Amino acid sequence: MAKTISKVREIEVAAVAGNMTLAAGIDRSAVERCKDAIEKLGVIHTPVVGATQGGSRLLLSGQCELTALRELGVRKMEAIEVGVANDAGVMAKLSLLLISLKEKPGALCEGLLLKEAVGAGVPRLEIQSMLGKSASWVSNRISLVTRLDANVYEMVKGGLLDPRSAEEVARLPAESQFAFAEAAVREGLAKSAIESLVGCYNDETCPDAVRSQILSDPRSALRRAADRRRAVDADSQDRRKGKVPPHNVEGCIKTLREHIAKLCHMLPYVPPHESADCGIALDGLDAELLALLAAVRKFTRVKWG
Repeated sequence: MAKTISKVREIEVAAVAGNMTLAAGIDRSAVERCKDAIEKLGVIHTPVVGATQGGSRLLLSGQCELTALRELGVRKMEAIEVGVANDAGVMAKLSLLLISLKEKPGALCEGLLLKEAVGAGVPRLEIQSMLGKSASWVSNRISLVTRLDANVYEMVKGGLLDPRSAEEVARLPAESQFAFAEAAVREGLAKSAIESLVGCYNDETCPDAVRSQILSDPRSALRRAADRRRAVDADSQDRRKGKVPPHNVEGCIKTLREHIAKLCHMLPYVPPHESADCGIALDGLDAELLALLAAVRKFTRVKWG
């Protein structure tokens, strides 16, 4: 016989002490929406109540539902009752656990549901009122779905790409999304890494060579972006501390020319077994030289008009 676990009990609504901490996280509109849902469908999310040995009951989860039930005049409710010691720390940990278990749909999931509702003829004003959201919020969520490449969406449906990462991928130009998503999945990139690379790709100053590397070899591009970020941070710290580096532009140009001459002399004689490593290094140098060229052109335009 299958084992059944149930802690649902019928409890007097008035016997449950509300949770002031949880109450701070809800507003009037949330209570009104909850009341509307209860009248139409019943209690969707069963409240969780902690019962102490002394017989008192404290709400651990479901403050919005408890408030709505009280305002609707409901005398008894079904709740999950768990025995707790008279220990504030134990009850606080239980509340945190329950919050972590609540299903929170991401922006992509919300956009798909909104698109289905609008497609089925539900007026946007009604959707805004029902969710307590603005017109721009609804439009932004739907826009996210329409921007996402169809192949990337199939990757999400197939479980290859998580929805939160897909939200970041959708910020890329449509023609670049699938190639980047495939590379990100292949390299096992975290959402934070995907977010960083997408931001770099969309940066107007990002050289084409770097954009190409982001699509083909995102992990290497991520390391390069991290190196550049550290250099920028170090420069910012120096400036805050008054350690502005000397503007020895002429000296830098002289050194650069010497190194360029050495490279031009050495490259034709690189042994075949070292060419692969050199090629990777030169790919990075190519992007950095393009960035330098852009900075030089910008300086000369400002200086000489």
